[in-house]
Formats: sequence, C-alpha cells, structure tokens
Amino acid sequence: MIVVNSIPLKICAEDILQTLRVRTQKQQEAKSVIKKGLGMINPRAVYTFAKVKAVEKATVMLDIGQPFQSIVLADILELGQTVALFVVTIGENLEQEASREGKDSVLNGWVLEQAGDYALGKASAYIKAQVEEALGGKVSGFSPGTGTGRLFGIEQQKVIFEILDPQTNIGVHLTPSFLMVPRKSVSGIYAVTSREYVACQYCPRERCANRKKPFGGEYFSLNCEHQTSV
Repeated sequence: MIVVNSIPLKICAEDILQTLRVRTQKQQEAKSVIKKGLGMINPRAVYTFAKVKAVEKATVMLDIGQPFQSIVLADILELGQTVALFVVTIGENLEQEASREGKDSVLNGWVLEQAGDYALGKASAYIKAQVEEALGGKVSGFSPGTGTGRLFGIEQQKVIFEILDPQTNIGVHLTPSFLMVPRKSVSGIYAVTSREYVACQYCPRERCANRKKPFGGEYFSLNCEHQTSV
C-alpha cells in the first residue's frame, strides 16, 4: 500500500484561465479566484499493486480483495499481469469554497469548480506516471461508473474502497450510492493493455465536458466468455 500525502504539483492560475471561456473584463477577477482556490487544494493518493489471479466470464479475481464484476476488465486484462488500484483526491476545501462563492457569484463558483477539476487531473496524471514507471509501460485507466456504466458499474467502487481504505488513508469515503466524498476525487484501476481503452469511446452522451475521445460505437466483448485462472 502506497500513501502519498502530498502530491507535488506545479499549477499556474494562467494555465487554468487559458482553458476557460471567461470574458476579458472578468479575467482578472477569475485569475484572483483561481489563485485563492489553488491554495486550498490538498492533493493526496493511495494506491497498491495486485495480480490478476482468475478471469471467469465477466468476473475478475485479483490476488487481494473481493472479485470485480466488469465486462471490460474481464475482456482486456490478462492472467498473471500486475495492475494498480488507486484513489486520488484534492480534498474538500476547494469544493466547499466553490459552494460558498457560488452563492454570491455564479461565475466565481464555476471558475473554482473548473480549477478543482484541472488540479485533480494533474494529480491523477502524476500518480499515473508513477504507476507507468513501476509497470514499465503506458497504461489504460478503468474507473467504475465511467461511460454509461454498463462495462464497469459504479457499484464496483466498493471493491476498490475495501482494498485501499481511502477513508482512513486520505480522507475519501463513499456515499450509499457509491459516489465519492470529496467530489473532487477519482478512483479506478491502471493496467498496461495491448490496446488502449478509453471509456468515452463507448459512451454516446454528446454533451460531456470531460469527453476525451469521440464516440466510436458500442463496445463488443471479445474474450470475457472464456473461463480461465492461474
């Protein structure tokens, strides 16, 4: 188990501002709000490595914890390979400030939300790079509930949380509906894969600000009917 209590991030308010469509006359105010928000982030992570022990239809068993139920994991992961389970967060302070700011200024509240998403993306990228160095290759990320949720259901969060105990380690817990608190958190599995997996490719929702790749059609399973184990 690896707990990172302070992820080193270099983030400039100007970099975030460039990603936002803020009117010129509001940019200085937005920049000031972003700087304030960045001082409130507390990027932390917990992750661990495990090996794929068995695959049976849509069930994947690792050598630690309870089995995962997932079409895409069973289809793509290979027996005996090492994967990484992770939870990353920037803490609750910034999102609480966004809520407070939003009561007086919708723009400022929105700017802080975007700053939080940007910071979380940078923190996740840092952990991803650490995992790639350890595993020796580029990884795909599998997060419960992404896309339509059909391929890796959000209820599978509970397996990740049982293994990593992020509530104790970095202050992230699950609601009864398997949402993470603080909201600015991300969880999942990283694995070196023979073909890149991006959940967005199989999600038809057109209006998604977080889309990373265009919709490419429905996902068709190739291997998950095979029953195998090691």
